[in-house]
Amino acid sequence: MSKTHAKSTAQESLLIEKVVEHDSVSFSKLYDQYLPLICKVWYQFHLTELPLEDWKQEAAVVLYRTSCSYYNHCQSVRFCWYLRQALLNKIRDLYRQQVAKKRIPVENVEPITDLHIDQRLVDAHFRPDDASEFRYIYRQFLQSCSLLERDAFTMINSGHCPEEIAHRLSCSPLSIRSAFERARQKFLRYLYE
Repeated sequence: MSKTHAKSTAQESLLIEKVVEHDSVSFSKLYDQYLPLICKVWYQFHLTELPLEDWKQEAAVVLYRTSCSYYNHCQSVRFCWYLRQALLNKIRDLYRQQVAKKRIPVENVEPITDLHIDQRLVDAHFRPDDASEFRYIYRQFLQSCSLLERDAFTMINSGHCPEEIAHRLSCSPLSIRSAFERARQKFLRYLYE
């Protein structure tokens, strides 16, 4: 092993140790060091339903968990190989989840605009405080969504088709459908929690 390689391995081990100790600066350095690998895995699989920014967030969690696991158990192999396998496992899991999800045909989706919300509340004979609570939950839900999820959810519920939204937001219709489905699931969780 060359001196340069040994030095870089020692620096990486020190970074990993600090990451395990919850040092955010070390985590940022390690993340930046492996960002090319993170992007490469995404480009290899290129799940159209998973935007690169969402994948980077998922990969950051994988990086942290992998660092902890590696530090505690697996220092016999190189960290980059260990991380690469963990990233591949995660993206395969995400792919399986997306394939397994049942999609709702757009023509079966009913809009949920403010007008529809008010109408449903009146039809259900909600009291004013119930309507106010529902609006609060709806605002919380919108704040929990990513920008793409919020846009897809509100625009589809306003009657726009995924293709039109995709063209407007410069992404694929499949990304819009996926973002809408994620937002719909979040909305249901907020309603029934």
